[in-house]
Amino acid sequence: MHNWSGVRLGLVLTSPQIMIINKHIMRTTNEKQVLQQIVNAGPISRSQISRNLSLNKVTVSDIYSELLHEGLIREVGHGVSTRNGGRKPVMALLNVDYGFVLSINILRQRFTILTSRLDGKSQDYTSVSTSGVDLTTVLDMIEDHVNEVVDQHDNRLLGLSFGLDGMIYENQILDAALKGLKNFDLAKYFGDKFGVPVMLENLANQSAIFERDFAGEGVYENLVAITIRDQVNAGIVTNGHLYQGHRGEAGMIGKCPLADRYMEDNQQTVNHYVSETSVLKRIMEYQQLDRVDVNRIRRDYLGHDEALLRILDEFTYYLAKVLGNISSSFAPDAIILNAPILELLPELMDNVRGYVDKLAIPRKAPLLLTKNAKEASLMGGASTIIHKVLGLDDLQLTFRNERAVVLEQLES
Repeated sequence: MHNWSGVRLGLVLTSPQIMIINKHIMRTTNEKQVLQQIVNAGPISRSQISRNLSLNKVTVSDIYSELLHEGLIREVGHGVSTRNGGRKPVMALLNVDYGFVLSINILRQRFTILTSRLDGKSQDYTSVSTSGVDLTTVLDMIEDHVNEVVDQHDNRLLGLSFGLDGMIYENQILDAALKGLKNFDLAKYFGDKFGVPVMLENLANQSAIFERDFAGEGVYENLVAITIRDQVNAGIVTNGHLYQGHRGEAGMIGKCPLADRYMEDNQQTVNHYVSETSVLKRIMEYQQLDRVDVNRIRRDYLGHDEALLRILDEFTYYLAKVLGNISSSFAPDAIILNAPILELLPELMDNVRGYVDKLAIPRKAPLLLTKNAKEASLMGGASTIIHKVLGLDDLQLTFRNERAVVLEQLES
């Protein structure tokens, strides 16, 4: 009788070989978990890591020493000794000076760049106009800005992330709102230039990652993040993991049909009714302007300008329809909106909630505005590339998780 336990593609492995491979897999898993503990719970001691992971102290100490030697972690002081007394434990943190990452969003008329440390804390935000500029020039401008940031830092660039409106699958752009990006290998283009890993994701998925990783551990295990820009898209997190669907098509709600408010036989897309581009176009037409004047929009809203209020009422009505469908379909812990128009006029959320309340749906998820509309997707992108460079793609990281720990300085 054949033993098939070690067969793969016609290769039969002996029992000692299988044991060696399994030992290697366990070692890799242990290393990831130890580093995850230091990122999420630091400052933390080796003994605490051992207890948290139920790993023996020798295994944890070996991994800890390797991470310390590599410079990926640093010792920051002594913790409090146990009730039984004894030596105070040495505490370790992720070494944020090991390197930095850059997250870049390519939008219709600008690109934005955020510099982040390995603990997710952002340092510098830059927005650059690309109005009237072709894609080749935009890529050159991004390269120049990345080089400027690299020159300004003493530590090294570890990775890049890119966010855009479109459909992305396995780090490739299958579709994009911005002409010229579809099927362009953006990851390889910048990976070759800077010699670092490059991760691509759409803006909605990045926003969902931000809400998951920066809200606090376990706050949102199931959420939908809606981004309203040139397109209306949804980023979906289920059981703590990003859901992308078939070839990255999950959340592409902007192209879905939506019945007209007054003539149900007449249908347009969600993008037609709800996208930022469509809404602002209507506002500029009524204001007889060729550019967006956010100050006037705010002033006219507070002044109860009837024409503006009608446009915004249409927007909130159709948005409520979309949110009601999502609430019923996915039953998330929360639906979080990232939309410049709602950031400018947060009072509109009352209108949206009011329309949702009138819908005959079994469950209405809490509707929230993101706490950081300008940088949310960029910070989600930072999280994605930090996971990659730390080798923790499949593990949960919780950023800005401040802990009050009593420390004493290490003796020199």
